[in-house]
Amino acid sequence: MNRSLTLIILIGMLCVILTLVIGKSMHKDGNTLPKYDERQKLDRGRGYMIAFYSMAVLTCLIPVALSEETLHFLGDTVFMFPPFIGLLIHIGYCIWKDAYIELNLNESKWTIFILMIGFANLLIAYSSYRSGRMVKDGVLQFHVANLIVGVMSIVIVLEIAIRKLVVGKGGDDDEESEA
Repeated sequence: MNRSLTLIILIGMLCVILTLVIGKSMHKDGNTLPKYDERQKLDRGRGYMIAFYSMAVLTCLIPVALSEETLHFLGDTVFMFPPFIGLLIHIGYCIWKDAYIELNLNESKWTIFILMIGFANLLIAYSSYRSGRMVKDGVLQFHVANLIVGVMSIVIVLEIAIRKLVVGKGGDDDEESEA
C-alpha cells in the first residue's frame, strides 16, 4: 500500500510539472497565465452564463425527456452530459465571438496539443470498447468520458478552423466596406 501511494504521488507531481512546462511552452511570452483583452473577457463571461443556464435546463429536462430504458442504459453517466454540453456551448460561443484563443497563445502548438489529447482519448475509448468496459450489464460506464473528450477536442479544432475560413473570407469584405 505504501509503495502504491508513493507511486501515485510521484505520478501526480510529474503531471503537475509537465502541465507547467507544456503551459509555458504554449505561450509566446513564456508566461503560464492567459491574456485576454476586455472584449474577450466580456464575451467569455456571456459564454459562461449561456453555458450555465443551458446546463441547468438540460439537467432539469433529462428525467422528464428520456425514457426509463434510456435512463437505465445511461446509468450514472447521465449526469456527465449536461456539463459536457455546457462546456461545448461555452467553447463554441467563445470561438465564434473570437474570445477563446488567448492573445499570448502559440496557436499551432496549442492545436497540435489539443489534437494529441483528442486522439489519445479516442484510443483509450476504443480500448475500453474493445475490452467490454464501455458498457457493462447493459449500462454505460464512465469510460464513455474518454470518447466524449476525444470527440470534443476534435470538434473544437474543427470549429476554430471553420471560423478562420469563414472570417478569412468575410473579413476582407468588411474591410472593403469600411474603406
